[in-house]
Amino acid sequence: MTIDWTFKFTDILIVIVTFAGPIMAVQIQKYLERERETNLARTRLFRTLMATRALNLSPAHVEALNAVPIEFYGTKGPLRDINLKWKIYYDHLLTPPPANPAWEVKRKDLLFDLLIVMSQFLKYDFDEVEIKKVYAPQGHAVIESDQEVIRSGFANLFRGQVTIPVEIRPLSAATTVGTSSGTNP
Repeated sequence: MTIDWTFKFTDILIVIVTFAGPIMAVQIQKYLERERETNLARTRLFRTLMATRALNLSPAHVEALNAVPIEFYGTKGPLRDINLKWKIYYDHLLTPPPANPAWEVKRKDLLFDLLIVMSQFLKYDFDEVEIKKVYAPQGHAVIESDQEVIRSGFANLFRGQVTIPVEIRPLSAATTVGTSSGTNP
């Protein structure tokens, strides 16, 4: 009796697939996990920008904005569009705002343009109106404005650019502590 040691193409293919199958399955799983992590990071960043779009000075907004070119890295298709909108917006932010309120209007429009292309890429069904609608209580604007006045006032004081006015008045008999009546006015 003789043994036939000839191999058919299908036999070789079965051996290759038997060994390569698990390796390929692990590689595909790793790829899918990376894609899932990338999508989660992009979605988190978009959510932060949407939630803080009325608070452009908040640290979360600034951090998310600076992360756009990292999380949405790419030079083709929609990623290219997102990066282009981000560069235009970023360039505008680096231009010192004049006293003209048109700068702020353009800033908001550029941010909204960026958010629109990001929402389309992430398959959110937002239209332009939904993205431009922002709930921002007037009280927050007042608080932010007051904080800016206080901050700049103290900064100017510490720089020696302004001084605190002091007025010395003579004490009158009615305002002295421990008057004969024992009461303070």
